[in-house]
Amino acid sequence: MEKSQNAEIQKEYNRIHKSWLDLHYKTSAALFLLSLAVEAILGWMICNSDLLNTTIPIFVLKFFIAPASFNLVLILISFTVMKSERFSQEAKVYTVSIVFVLMCFVLFTVHIAFPSLYFFFAIPIVMTTVYADYRLTSITSVACLSAVVISQLLIKWDIDKVSIFDSFNHLGDFIISIVILLAFSAACMVVIRFERAKNEASVLKELDRNQLWQKLQMDELTGIYNRKALHNALRDMEEDETGNTYVFVMIDLDHFKVLNDSHGHLMGDQCLIEFGNILKDCCVDAMPCRYGGDEFSILFCNYNIEEVLGICSRIQKNMEVLCVGDYGELPVTASFGIAEYEKQMDMAQLIFCADQALYEAKISKNAISTYHNNGIGQMQMGTSMNS
Repeated sequence: MEKSQNAEIQKEYNRIHKSWLDLHYKTSAALFLLSLAVEAILGWMICNSDLLNTTIPIFVLKFFIAPASFNLVLILISFTVMKSERFSQEAKVYTVSIVFVLMCFVLFTVHIAFPSLYFFFAIPIVMTTVYADYRLTSITSVACLSAVVISQLLIKWDIDKVSIFDSFNHLGDFIISIVILLAFSAACMVVIRFERAKNEASVLKELDRNQLWQKLQMDELTGIYNRKALHNALRDMEEDETGNTYVFVMIDLDHFKVLNDSHGHLMGDQCLIEFGNILKDCCVDAMPCRYGGDEFSILFCNYNIEEVLGICSRIQKNMEVLCVGDYGELPVTASFGIAEYEKQMDMAQLIFCADQALYEAKISKNAISTYHNNGIGQMQMGTSMNS
């Protein structure tokens, strides 16, 4: 049960991460479109001013067409990976994160004359914190720092670029940008640590809540579902519009009072426990419940009547060889009343129909009766006797 709950929680986390990944990708695409608009505006302003120190075609090629082309290729890579089913979600996350860094690297290298572009690299780092993955954020941070160093020390895209070693102000800006990015990366690691702690606390709280809910839905003696769980399932059945079919079975243990009176209530409890085990073994894909006392029920989904009859017969056969302690085979048998759910019914009507069939079965004992409704006001009982 706990493994199933953990799987559900992990599934929900994956859904959230998938939504954030989609936003992550769209943010990088938005950066591409925004940079195009800004480059076009700045290019038009520079081409119409005395700041232009080269020809217009060369300027447009180096500062508009080239960076736009590089970033368009990067966006297409992200798009291809995002749409492909060959890549895992983790691979998509890493691809989008690194592509974002490379886009910032292109813009920073081409427009290095604007010192404020140092802080572009903070965006891809902070976008990774939601995934709460130390390795991803570390790799992204190292990639950003490497991009700044490579762009400043190894690439001279703009012929008017001033080396950081030729100007104290440029060297100071470079050192400050590195320190700020390092501090920013460390802050993101701290955020991830507390985010993970918060997530773990939420998971533990959700597990405790689910375990308490499961405990309230289970019968303490037999370990199968209780009457409250049955009523919740029947209510869900009434609201089900998917086309599923349902069959409801009421069960009563024959001669159980005699067993209690002759062997004591402790023996009776052991008998109920063993019968609960039989139901769990025979109804793996159904919902067995203890209705109350020595009455039980089973709710089947997408089973036909013939399949349900077969399972009920198997339960009866297991009851015939039921042994508890040193008492050997018990004189207890089981009678079954079966009713098929119809859309115009409510849960009270379904229980009533199954109860009517059970009443018919109890007349003969150790029998299986099926409720049939062949028309308004007409009912027919079909009883299968188990010799």
